[in-house]
Amino acid sequence: MSAAKEERVGGMNVTDKVREKYGEAARRVLAGEGTPADCCGSTGCCSGVAAPSCDPITAHLYVNGETADLPSAAVLASLGCGNPTALAELAAGEIVLDLGSGGGIDVLLSARRVGPTGKAYGLDMTDEMLELARRNATQAGVGNVEFLKGQIEAIPLPDASVDVIISNCVINLSGDKRQVFAEAFRVLKPGGRFAVSDVVVRGDLPPAIRRSLELWVGCVAGALEEQEFVHLLGETGFEQVTIEPTRIYRSDDARGFLEVAGLGVDGSLEAIDGRIMASFIRATKPVPSAIKVRAATAADLPHVERLLRDNGLPTDGIAGLIATHPADFLVGEVAAADGSPHTVAVAGLEVRGHFALLRSTAVDPAWRAQGVGARLTRGLIALAESRSLEALYLLTTTAEDYFPRFGFTRVSRDEVPEAIAATSEFRTACPQSAAVMRRVLPAASQRSAHASP
Repeated sequence: MSAAKEERVGGMNVTDKVREKYGEAARRVLAGEGTPADCCGSTGCCSGVAAPSCDPITAHLYVNGETADLPSAAVLASLGCGNPTALAELAAGEIVLDLGSGGGIDVLLSARRVGPTGKAYGLDMTDEMLELARRNATQAGVGNVEFLKGQIEAIPLPDASVDVIISNCVINLSGDKRQVFAEAFRVLKPGGRFAVSDVVVRGDLPPAIRRSLELWVGCVAGALEEQEFVHLLGETGFEQVTIEPTRIYRSDDARGFLEVAGLGVDGSLEAIDGRIMASFIRATKPVPSAIKVRAATAADLPHVERLLRDNGLPTDGIAGLIATHPADFLVGEVAAADGSPHTVAVAGLEVRGHFALLRSTAVDPAWRAQGVGARLTRGLIALAESRSLEALYLLTTTAEDYFPRFGFTRVSRDEVPEAIAATSEFRTACPQSAAVMRRVLPAASQRSAHASP
């Protein structure tokens, strides 16, 4: 798990503003003041069973009778934009996690659906919402639930521990959505389902709306563009990604958003008409396929070079490295139709003293989004740690957003040790415009500790 990246809009930290606003919404319900006044794009009247005149995002999300046995406080504190429990097709015995669980309505509904042999977790960063949710669970007499405090960018659950992840108009509030998806992928079991309701943008929004903190906290300005949502999930490793619009908001629906934010209504309505939609987003964490990962041998060289060329990556020095240090390279292979092994992925280390260059990471396009690239990268990190190397470096022109999930951060070329800077990849193979990234390994801190007086 890693800390959430701070997103700032209008000079204010978005996470703090979200915590403040949703904490106030919970306090109003706890104090018996009725419906929260400030919620997901609302001008008031946020109940999931609200009248047609209420906020178009939060109104009419749950079918008649679905919330009848739940505490009224759980319904009043429903600040979402959909009903993920109805669309996630939950089954008895499953483990469900609700990201940003608020007053607990979707956790309680999920707990009913998975039954006593299953369990529903709720994760929220707001103390008041957690207090409200736990009170609602007690009043509802639901025992197979647990509410956790934390941020959705750093989920406090083990790897591969959840069958289904749901969320209701929360991911758009995060300032680091890529990290949210990475964490969701981590805690899902192989074959697990990502099934969330969220606000999605189709096309561009006017800059004034994107800059508005009030609309960010109200689920609009922070929403991902539709194709970006698909791209980020696929990049994380999810497959079978689909986005199904459940409500498309027209200009009349948007009037309330703009008035609350103090933006000029008449000049903005046409620019956003039909571009904001509540959607149901589905994706699946792939089950490990028949890809076998093993150390390379000299016989792999032609297949590795072919794979690198197909991916537009340099082959400089690869022959020598594999000939002299084959165990520093990992390959992924599958059985071809005739039963023969077929190389579909490769990654390697070029070790130089106490450091190494991570290079030649390539995956056959037909086998992407299967997690094999991540398996190779993690395998090489473990190999480097076992050899007490101090740091890994890499150059990339296309994957600067991919490697931070493995602990790499961007550094300047001046911070690269001479042994790495002297490699052919740094000197000639990669352009000067390539991003330089580094992952510090435990051996570096251990050496520093031993060197301290």
